[in-house]
Amino acid sequence: MAKHRSPNCPQIPFSTAIEKGRRVYEKEHTHPAVKLVVAQDLGYKGLSGPSLAMLGALRQYGILEGTGDALKVSKDALAYYEMDDGPEREAAVNRMVFAPSLFSELRELYPDQLPSDGNLRHALITKGFSSDAAEDVIKVYKENLKLVTGEEYVFSGGEAHKPVDSVTKIIDGLFPSIPPKPTVSAVQNYSFALSPAARAELVLKGTITPEDLDLLRDHIELTIRALARKAKAE
Repeated sequence: MAKHRSPNCPQIPFSTAIEKGRRVYEKEHTHPAVKLVVAQDLGYKGLSGPSLAMLGALRQYGILEGTGDALKVSKDALAYYEMDDGPEREAAVNRMVFAPSLFSELRELYPDQLPSDGNLRHALITKGFSSDAAEDVIKVYKENLKLVTGEEYVFSGGEAHKPVDSVTKIIDGLFPSIPPKPTVSAVQNYSFALSPAARAELVLKGTITPEDLDLLRDHIELTIRALARKAKAE
């Protein structure tokens, strides 16, 4: 049975969407392009269910703007890609994170503290979401809140996997070739020496799908960019 989702609710977190939009920015800068060209910039062969869903998410977040015949990177997205950390860039991120109507509504309903996942799930189900779709929404929304507030929001619902396909050199080194269907189970630990005084560790738990690894690439790429900006500022 197909999942019921609000047409105004992205299925991916903002951190993934904004890095997807970077591909369009690198190809087109701020010039408008037709929907097919933008889909190809994102790595898709053409217009299909997955590519249209990704385009929809980028438009819902306000990363892309315009019509299907003239999509372009928005001013807020341009601020994210080009500006150093500061009030103006932070304001642009907040506008994009809460641009989707459902996320804006949730922020107005719960400005200070979120209720329990069960409470949120019930509220979303009354809006027409299935139980599984509601869990997906909660997980995405909490990831977005963590990005803008820096606070950890623990998701207690079921697992949810989302279709992403970005690349970073670090994860490519760990997983040079990911098969289309097999999964990785249990716990795996990876340790990397960064310098004589620094070491990074990666722990994978549970059943890891190829989609999970793609999403992990996006998160690590975003983290590396944030750390690089912080190190530059210091």
